[in-house]
Amino acid sequence: MMVARELDLELEFPNAAEVVHFDDSAYHGSSTIKRVDFIVEYNDRHIFVEIKDPDFPGATNIEGFRKKFNSGELVQSLSGKFRDTLLFRSLQERNELDVVYIVLISMSCLDPALLLTKQDQLKRSIPIRHTDWPRDCAASCVVMNVEQWKSQFGPDSIRRISEAAT
Repeated sequence: MMVARELDLELEFPNAAEVVHFDDSAYHGSSTIKRVDFIVEYNDRHIFVEIKDPDFPGATNIEGFRKKFNSGELVQSLSGKFRDTLLFRSLQERNELDVVYIVLISMSCLDPALLLTKQDQLKRSIPIRHTDWPRDCAASCVVMNVEQWKSQFGPDSIRRISEAAT
């Protein structure tokens, strides 16, 4: 069972070949490359996972996150993380499989319709396809909340560590 931990969230990827903590400074050193939190490797695809957890019990500056979310600044940051990660993987010659980009935002007050709007903005910002490219740079790009994650990957695929400890 492959597991990824980010702040207070633990995600399980049962059939993954590997989970790489890509946003690890030890791995990248002093590089300024923007990077997604995790790369989950399967035999037929790679999933880039970026986690934003403003519902984390110790979270500070939630209003700052909300402003970034509403202004479009967050979408720009997320698209930069995807592009830099994709470039890094391309230079590693590890880009032969389809990529799925998932942004998990654990902010319970966000409306799913608003997440869908941000998803559309993110797809345009990356961009996913171009007429000069032989294939799309991502098979899909999804912005979801915790409930949508559970619906997609199973009810036990994600848990809040602090709640399990009590």
